[in-house]
Amino acid sequence: MTSELAEIREAFALESVEMLAEMESALLSLETTPAVGDDFNRLFRAVHTIKGSASIVAADQVEAFCHALEHLLVKVRENELPLTKELCALCLQCHDHLRKLIAAFESAEPELPPRHDQLLTMITQWQPPAIAEAAAPAEPDLPQTDESSTEESAASQKVVRVDAQKLDQLINLVVELVTASSELESHVKQTGDNASLESAAAVSLLVKKIQERAMVFRMVPVGDLFRRFQRLVHDLSSSSGKKIQLTTAGAETELDKVMAERLREPLVHLIRNAIDHGIEPPAERQAAGKPATGMIRMNAFQEAGSIVIEVRDDGRGICRERVLQRAVERGLIRPLEMVDRDPLALIFEPGFSTTEEATLLSGRGVGMDVVKRTIEELRGKIDVTSSEGQGACFQLRLPLSLALIDGFMIAVGDDSYILPMDLVDETIDLPAEAAAELLLRGYLNIRGEALPCLDLRDIVEPAVPAPLSRFIVVVKQDGRRIGLVVDLLVGEVKAVIKPLGRIYRDARIISGATILGDGTIALILDLPELLRLHGSQPS
Repeated sequence: MTSELAEIREAFALESVEMLAEMESALLSLETTPAVGDDFNRLFRAVHTIKGSASIVAADQVEAFCHALEHLLVKVRENELPLTKELCALCLQCHDHLRKLIAAFESAEPELPPRHDQLLTMITQWQPPAIAEAAAPAEPDLPQTDESSTEESAASQKVVRVDAQKLDQLINLVVELVTASSELESHVKQTGDNASLESAAAVSLLVKKIQERAMVFRMVPVGDLFRRFQRLVHDLSSSSGKKIQLTTAGAETELDKVMAERLREPLVHLIRNAIDHGIEPPAERQAAGKPATGMIRMNAFQEAGSIVIEVRDDGRGICRERVLQRAVERGLIRPLEMVDRDPLALIFEPGFSTTEEATLLSGRGVGMDVVKRTIEELRGKIDVTSSEGQGACFQLRLPLSLALIDGFMIAVGDDSYILPMDLVDETIDLPAEAAAELLLRGYLNIRGEALPCLDLRDIVEPAVPAPLSRFIVVVKQDGRRIGLVVDLLVGEVKAVIKPLGRIYRDARIISGATILGDGTIALILDLPELLRLHGSQPS
């Protein structure tokens, strides 16, 4: 295979993914409101585009299947066939089959996917008998498609496809450039003259602008992620016998592309949980005075330097008493242990489930803990609110970028560490007499609050002795305030995150590192993991 042909086939694979997503989105909308309008035109253009691209790369089976499906859609557009929900359901099956056909072509699989002939027959039999028996007509004149093709061609001139790996390599080089620029600026401040200082400052400013622009390359609209769940809700609502509609908002909100990929599994768990535990059967909803169709709403927006994603349903909500009862039965907590904490936090514990028997959707106690763990790995947090009989809402708060961190730098011994800024609540001086009280009691009385404290020296074990006067950084985690005792407060920083090497693979409390302006390394603390491992052992 020549390199030119390989590039064309790669372009076909990328384009077919987009067109299949557009086709699925249009079909799900048409199934709700069948009408020959904008959604139908989107469906038609997607099928026609796949067919045209398949002919270029000699994907004959894909082209033939699309031609048969397109011929059926022409009959609908010309009012020779009605557009019904049953026809939309058939087209959804054709969509799934097209995906398999394209995958088989890409892998050079000689055998056709199952049901190929059956689906072709179903497409043909859907037409009036006289049409079905006639020879295949010439391809119809499609002025609307030609016009849309012209528009797509004009739009494509404004878009350049770049391999994701090449993009990541570019961003990594920009990160290296930022680090080198910081080191240069720090060195010039120590040894350079005024002219050198001005030049270094100008270079640093340009590098920061390049960094800001480069980071935008990693951002993708959250709507691309949300669209994947329309089909999931459609299929699960049918299999569960419930009527459920998924609505989305904030589709234009952008987030890091790596984060979008990592969020898919947690969001699948949340949606499956809402369908299985939250949304009631139609009869139960109507008896409670609700519409028979349940609603799941996904929303995304930016707030205070973070991306917020909400998954909300209007189902039965979460019964706190039931959660406590199941947690005690499974030995996750002891009775009366949750006096000052919200019982809803227990649903994220490994092995927790309120379902007596496992179903195809949930009940094995391995879903919600995966959600929380993944969100924390992304340096985010998850909150849940619920009103019995009204529904529940899961709110995910995530950083804007995985490549940068807004942090608070501290020092313990000769080493520097960075804490996520959004988890830092306040800082407090710790004079020698207060340190003695802390050593005796394990907590400090801060404005009438008993603040448990954790000395980072007991964890990182620096070689140099502790200074006489130290500091406390108060952090928030799972609704609790905990004090971290440190040697020095450095202040707020915006750090470029570097991955750790193999030597640190077992250092669970370290999530990354960054290179400071003077060339030294600061480790980024995984605060949730640190508190999970050591938070029950205050100083």
